[in-house]
Amino acid sequence: MHNILILGARSPASLTWARLLTKAGYRVHSADSLHFAPSRFSRYSVTFTCLPKPKQQPKQWLQQLLQLLKREKIDAIIPTCEEVFYLASAQTLIQQAHPCQLFTSTIALLRQLHHKGLFAQMTQHWSLTTPETVLLTDQLSFNTFKQQQFIADSQWVFKPAFSRFATKTLLCPKTIDYSELQACPQYPWVAQQFISGKEYCSYSIIRHGQIIAHSCYHPKYRIGQGAGIYFEPVDENQIHQFVEHFAAQTKYHGQVGFDFIQHSNGEIYVIECNPRATSGIHFLLQLPEADQTNIIHAALNPDRAVALDQLNMQQMLPAMHNWGMLMNPKMSRSWFKKTFWRDFMHAHDVMWERKDMLPSLSQLFPTAEFLLRAVAFHTDPLSATTLDIEWDGTPVSFG
Repeated sequence: MHNILILGARSPASLTWARLLTKAGYRVHSADSLHFAPSRFSRYSVTFTCLPKPKQQPKQWLQQLLQLLKREKIDAIIPTCEEVFYLASAQTLIQQAHPCQLFTSTIALLRQLHHKGLFAQMTQHWSLTTPETVLLTDQLSFNTFKQQQFIADSQWVFKPAFSRFATKTLLCPKTIDYSELQACPQYPWVAQQFISGKEYCSYSIIRHGQIIAHSCYHPKYRIGQGAGIYFEPVDENQIHQFVEHFAAQTKYHGQVGFDFIQHSNGEIYVIECNPRATSGIHFLLQLPEADQTNIIHAALNPDRAVALDQLNMQQMLPAMHNWGMLMNPKMSRSWFKKTFWRDFMHAHDVMWERKDMLPSLSQLFPTAEFLLRAVAFHTDPLSATTLDIEWDGTPVSFG
């Protein structure tokens, strides 16, 4: 039996990984810098380790991670959140101290994908491209953009080149001043042409350029303009073909998600890339157990043939974060709509499993920890969920 370490135990995706891996015969360990991460309470996680915060304490984080790898004889590490960037940055040091499989690509490729401007450049001549995207790195580039393009009829979205959950995003402002961005080479922004249409998201597990599993969905309900909490399954062959091309071109290794938008004329644009786990992983649990096991073995074993790559989304039920749908005040307007309760009753809660109820029942604890962090660091609750693991392109020093 192989020992697998899942990082990012705070995420529902880590819980799904733990359930998939255990059912496939692996021994699962989980870790996070959040004390009350949901996977800590799962029966599928044999150990939980609270690590230092990788963003604030990278040296201590790596030291304790290496101790964990040796103590539990870890054979493979699967990151699920933005700690993937710290893991990729430490690849050489980890392999020297404790050789094991890291389910991630190089930090150079991850940076290119995470940077919204560089990702837009990458996709310029692909089958699905990003909307027109302009990189803003200083006041001069901002002034040039504002004089030559912002005055045009098209609308624009402004967002940091490194960001998540649409935090700090400025959606189609009628006027904008440089002081609202303060873009600089160390903290670049992008201006991206606004495309109106239906949103889609994809999630894929890729092994050295080969798709192991792929799902696609529409985020029907969101918290604000950022994180999706209700995932309606969608079959969209153009998106699958795009991910196939991406995998072949980059030889990507690990988990990746993309955000898309389909214009009313039918044209699909790729908006950005998330080189980590996303909510599409939860659809894997609706597959027959034999298919689940094949996917897990194929992801972790390079000699294993791939029997399944694209999930049949037409056979899937919607998935949702029950806690977010019911407990987040930003959803309160939807609670009075009949369609909301019809959708709610039709979907599968990603946290709930009859044989593993504690992660779902204990959600108050991580929520309280995030709220306390938000108060302590003078930020909003959504930003507090990633302030200790987020990465904004700065090289990580473990010295």
